[in-house]
Amino acid sequence: MKHGISTVPISSPEDYFSAITRALDEVNAVSALTGFPRIIIKPNVVNNSPPQVTTDVRCIMAVVEYLKDRLDTEIVVAEGSGEGSTLGNFKLNGYEQITKKFGVQLVDLDALPAKKYSNPAAGEYREVYLPEYLEGAALVSVPPAKDHTITRVTLGLKNMVGCLSASHYSGYWSFKKSQIHAVNTDQAVADLMLYVRPHLTVIDAIKGQAGGHLSGRAPNPPLEKIIASTDVLTADREAARLLGHDPDSIGHLALAKQFQ
Repeated sequence: MKHGISTVPISSPEDYFSAITRALDEVNAVSALTGFPRIIIKPNVVNNSPPQVTTDVRCIMAVVEYLKDRLDTEIVVAEGSGEGSTLGNFKLNGYEQITKKFGVQLVDLDALPAKKYSNPAAGEYREVYLPEYLEGAALVSVPPAKDHTITRVTLGLKNMVGCLSASHYSGYWSFKKSQIHAVNTDQAVADLMLYVRPHLTVIDAIKGQAGGHLSGRAPNPPLEKIIASTDVLTADREAARLLGHDPDSIGHLALAKQFQ
């Protein structure tokens, strides 16, 4: 481990729990999440596609099990999908087994009341609309490692776009958070550091996806890593490198440094 990051080898989905346990132990995740009334685990379930477009349910279950074994805190899994029904996308990707096994609620963030937040330090989003439900909670971002056709990568920070309330961010095209593409998208994603900065980031790079976020190809060889950090930019920069990018060339990662 260096600079608050853990990068753990993983070769099979059967190894999720052991790899995630090691990674979260190494970054002292329990300490980072202690004292919050609620822990919200935010996967990337942008639509109903299987992994690696979306976060593998087995990865989320390993994170849930790790945290439930160590913290007496309410834990939920929450998302606001970009396409289709969030709860329907959860169901099609097997997320209902999380509730059955652990009693953890699946939450559609877009079904919750939105509240306006403001921060004059933001470059694009000086005002945002987010579910008030997020307020005061510990946020755990758990995306797969993917390239993105607009922002080049979609990782721990970009994953938080799903928290934006669809009632205020749809309409630019069919994507329910499409208004983020009507502005300087990299700056808008960087601004999320001011509003929904994850307290813990776990990136599933067991395979990785190159060439795009909704379709693409698995790198050859596969990345075979679990990345964890209590600093989202540290995790994202490492995942970007694994995907073959210079992290300093990724617009939203470079812009977000000012908020680190």
